[in-house]
Amino acid sequence: MAPHSKACKTIQVTDRRGLKENPRRPAAKTKPLQETQIPTTTMKLARLIAPILIGSSLTLTWPAAAADAPTVDSILTRHIEAVGGKAAMAKFHSRSVQFKMESETLGNSEGEVLAQAPDRLRSHIDLGATGIIDEGFDGKVAWVKNPWQGLRAKTGDEFAKVKRDAQFHPELNYKRLYPDLAYKGIEKVGDEEAWRLESKPTATSKESFWFSTKTALLLRQESQYEGPNGAVNINVLPQDYKTFDGLKFPGAMKLKFSSGGQDYEFSMKFLNVKHDVEIEPAKFAKPAE
Repeated sequence: MAPHSKACKTIQVTDRRGLKENPRRPAAKTKPLQETQIPTTTMKLARLIAPILIGSSLTLTWPAAAADAPTVDSILTRHIEAVGGKAAMAKFHSRSVQFKMESETLGNSEGEVLAQAPDRLRSHIDLGATGIIDEGFDGKVAWVKNPWQGLRAKTGDEFAKVKRDAQFHPELNYKRLYPDLAYKGIEKVGDEEAWRLESKPTATSKESFWFSTKTALLLRQESQYEGPNGAVNINVLPQDYKTFDGLKFPGAMKLKFSSGGQDYEFSMKFLNVKHDVEIEPAKFAKPAE
């Protein structure tokens, strides 16, 4: 989710509600890692962190469901109202989000996500002695730079997801981003009932969204796509919604992702959300080799 609108190598953000396991698919326990395994495991984790962080900005404002007529249009309308409304969204054209992240693998770290209309995105996370992870999208090129792989451009499903997640006001362009979005029924997310929407934006990817039947706010988002090293599955659970400049944002998130046969979990906490900040265009551009 991105702050309202909505990093592997980068990630964005914080602790919210406790992570609830999907009753249909028990989470696999992560095997203990030996010291000699840490570099490889950390690199895998970093590869997955970036898209989560970049997409968390989007996660903040996904559509909500209508109580009496759970059509896609009614869901989108209800969610926009719950987040703050079109008028409030239209006031802002850039955003800065600062966060803290807790991970057993990467440790505790801090970072920032910058977003600018219509579709510019940049995330930065400081892993201390491990190094810096940067990711960005300038409207045409999606890239990532980290201590393990250096600098590379994103392609395929990975590029397509960043392009969708970079939309500054995704909820206002939802039908364009997910033209096949469909209502799939009511399911439980923890103790709360939610309407589930689903889309297959590409032949090898799927996005699912669960919106509270009470508040119309996003309770969970699941992303499945093909990454550079195989299938990736990401679950994001926004929590503790707060109001910033008239718009609802999660104050924290629980995240879980799997790739290469292993599961990872971490939490993020948003420290500050600022709108209409000045951002140099160069921040989003792919750095020189």
